[in-house]
Amino acid sequence: MLSGCSPSRPGFTAAIAQPNARPARNFTSFSGALRCMDGLLAQLPKRRYLVSSSDIPDQTRAVSVGADDMLINALNQMNRTSQRYVFLDQARISGFGQLELITTRKKGEVKPDLYIRGSISQLDSDTAEQNISLGSDSSRVTGLKTSLYRDSRTLSVVSVDLHLVQYPSRRVLPGGSVSNSMVVTKRGLTGTIAGVINAATVAVPITINRVESEGQAVRNLVELGLIELLGQHAGVPYWHCLAAPSTDARAAEKRERKHVVTGADMRAIQANLITLGYLQGAPSGTLDTGTRRAISKFQTAQNLLPNGTPDFDLVERLQSLAAAKAPTPRAVVPAPQAPTKTIRATAGKPAPAIAAANPAAPNVATSPQCTADGTPACEDIYKNLYDFIKDDIGF
Repeated sequence: MLSGCSPSRPGFTAAIAQPNARPARNFTSFSGALRCMDGLLAQLPKRRYLVSSSDIPDQTRAVSVGADDMLINALNQMNRTSQRYVFLDQARISGFGQLELITTRKKGEVKPDLYIRGSISQLDSDTAEQNISLGSDSSRVTGLKTSLYRDSRTLSVVSVDLHLVQYPSRRVLPGGSVSNSMVVTKRGLTGTIAGVINAATVAVPITINRVESEGQAVRNLVELGLIELLGQHAGVPYWHCLAAPSTDARAAEKRERKHVVTGADMRAIQANLITLGYLQGAPSGTLDTGTRRAISKFQTAQNLLPNGTPDFDLVERLQSLAAAKAPTPRAVVPAPQAPTKTIRATAGKPAPAIAAANPAAPNVATSPQCTADGTPACEDIYKNLYDFIKDDIGF
């Protein structure tokens, strides 16, 4: 009956259809690890591999996602600086997991060095289910009389297999296969509260559902598999990138919830922008025009959505980069003291005056990776990635 009272004006259609939420970049738990891999690959001797891919189909026929484009996006995040692995998009026939380039029939056409094949290989829905019910019943005449709550938790498993293959031999590289899985959780709370208020019976149903995305799980698994495959192929310590705190999705969710509740600390944001050279002056705590421009410039440089908004992604990236640029206190080795020489006075003659000051020895600064007491015990510390590869891997 009430629905007939609401005005229906065609001019409001575009405004009603417009989503109210702001657009946002699609970041996963491994977005930071992809940037870390770009930094590792940039330290290697210059060499470029052209990489293509066959289709990455959904063999389960239950997760409708564009896994091929997810792979290309992840690869491009790893080559922004290094340009070591570049995706080669060509007309192709890709069936049964193999790649046949149509353009290779032309003489002198560019060919890939490697290609990636794989699939969404497994989806086990509702592998574990947990239900808890809690209820109460009261004999009161008025007020709360009965309540019933039911908490449910369902777990599913998504798996993605990827392989790194040589082209045109189509040989899978030794050890060039990865298979990773993620658990997707669905939580639900249902309940009913009933009672008597002023002689009227009132019942309130409650339903809360929290469903994690299977499609986002596939994106995570594609990025993780690509980091492992190319990290092994390049011979870099990619495990350092995977061990970063940013890969902890639960901790990141807690930080984002706190950011939404408490809001952005504009003084801290401005201080970090000043540290990184995007803003001049002193923090004012106000989101003025100059601060918005500095935020947009930083977002553009970091491949964030340049909307000038102090959102969670901006705060996280600013904090990590500003902390990395902050100077690290260096341990200083005290200057060695010269041995004290004892001079005895002879009878009737005072002891000759001795210059007590030693020439000041220069301070010896050591790497923060060395021992805490400042002892220069850095012989086993690799100064850069090239030394690590040359000594440990035999590059």
